[in-house]
Amino acid sequence: MVGALKQTRSLPRSLARVVEELELRQPAVVTRSLLGEISAAVDLQMPEHTVAERLVRYGWLLPLRHRDAWEFAPAARAGRYPAGDPWIELRALLEHEPDAPVAVAFESAVWELGHSTHQPTRPVLAHRRGWRPSRSLGARTVTFDWLLPTRSVKGLPVWDEPTIVVAAAERPAAQGNWANADDWLPETFRALTPGEVLTEATDRNVSTLARLGYLAEWSDRDDVADAIEAVLPNRLPVAFLGPRDRRDRWSRRWHVYDSLLPTR
Repeated sequence: MVGALKQTRSLPRSLARVVEELELRQPAVVTRSLLGEISAAVDLQMPEHTVAERLVRYGWLLPLRHRDAWEFAPAARAGRYPAGDPWIELRALLEHEPDAPVAVAFESAVWELGHSTHQPTRPVLAHRRGWRPSRSLGARTVTFDWLLPTRSVKGLPVWDEPTIVVAAAERPAAQGNWANADDWLPETFRALTPGEVLTEATDRNVSTLARLGYLAEWSDRDDVADAIEAVLPNRLPVAFLGPRDRRDRWSRRWHVYDSLLPTR
């Protein structure tokens, strides 16, 4: 195996067993603590920072913005090439802070759950109020306090469908793929239950609930729309799905002006 590794990138004999162990484990992100664990396992008497520096020099580890974290470039890539994972910096963060209050959100969550055929041009990450995201994450970040647990997808915390639709109703300006709503919105609504939506919508304001009911009706989920209508007051304020100076479509039932959803 070591011989095969040497065909594409040089590798000192002292580090060969470390790279062999990385090849077996295939971690997306390598931390200093992982290098220490592997070095101890292969009986390598070398400080972790020195191991990291040398593996970076020889092209087996690629520097990341997050401190003490590197991307592993296995032999299968035939060179020091990144995998192109848009979440590599998030993975590095979670290696150091596994309980960080963040989640893949909005159109990125729709994509990761398989409800859209359009991959976002820029990843979107939500974080809870009071937590400050680092620019090193390389994502568009949005503050939003969700209630339902996230789902683990490819090792990442991802919003579940009820959270996606409630967040879209509460923060429509943060949802970046309204032009493709006919591609993803009905699919997302089909994957949830009325009870889940009502749980995530707990204590949201009336305008959010009205927009949410409108989105459910537009997506042909009349059962969800009816469940939301049942908890609304008799008199509704005017709500907007889109800029307030645009009033393309009016819903009498929900008192919503809509300028975001595509015409059906």
